[in-house]
Amino acid sequence: MPEIEQGKDLTPQERYLVHNFKFDIARECRRYGPLPPIRGIKKVPECLISITDLKKTNWPGAFVHSFKDDYKFDTRNGVWYGTGGLIKAAKEKQMGILTPDLSTYSDSHPEICRWNLFRSRLIGYEAEAEGIPVVATIMWWDDESVDFALNGLCSGMVYAVSTIDAARSREDKEIFGKRIRHVCSVLKPLTLLVYGATEGIDWGGQRIHEYSNGTYDWARKSCQKKQ
Repeated sequence: MPEIEQGKDLTPQERYLVHNFKFDIARECRRYGPLPPIRGIKKVPECLISITDLKKTNWPGAFVHSFKDDYKFDTRNGVWYGTGGLIKAAKEKQMGILTPDLSTYSDSHPEICRWNLFRSRLIGYEAEAEGIPVVATIMWWDDESVDFALNGLCSGMVYAVSTIDAARSREDKEIFGKRIRHVCSVLKPLTLLVYGATEGIDWGGQRIHEYSNGTYDWARKSCQKKQ
């Protein structure tokens, strides 16, 4: 289990995660390497739906995302304690998934961020093992974590990223832009799926495909147009 620095104040969510780790991350890293690998895909998803809407939708070709309400992953009935539910539903409905965008805030403990990144990748790894198409979601929490977060990813694939946390200030946009340009220089994405606003961010010429962070009704109309 990751060690937590003595004297560091943890948020209630961090405290909950620390005391409810499902398995020893060090053991899992010996099994998978730094991060479980994702093969990825080279096709842009037709549309995205929120994981909270998965049960009430049946749109083959859609990809399931978790850019909103990721805290629900760690509830008693959440995805982490019943990961197979997400994978089983996506497989039965012929959908793909974006690896979950679990919280990796810059002010969170680094071990919590690494744990959430690891869990996100593990879910994607298990989904690919079941034949489900997977797009890896790019996550980081500081400059030094960016390269670590690219372990196990292939170049030239479609990747996803959220700009929700970059929308707060000009400085946030500049930091986000610097990091995503580095990501693109390493991975050379075929296309970058962007969830959220793209204005004010220097993408360095990267080809992007913007998705609205809209409502269920928006997702329904978007997906049904593709059918």
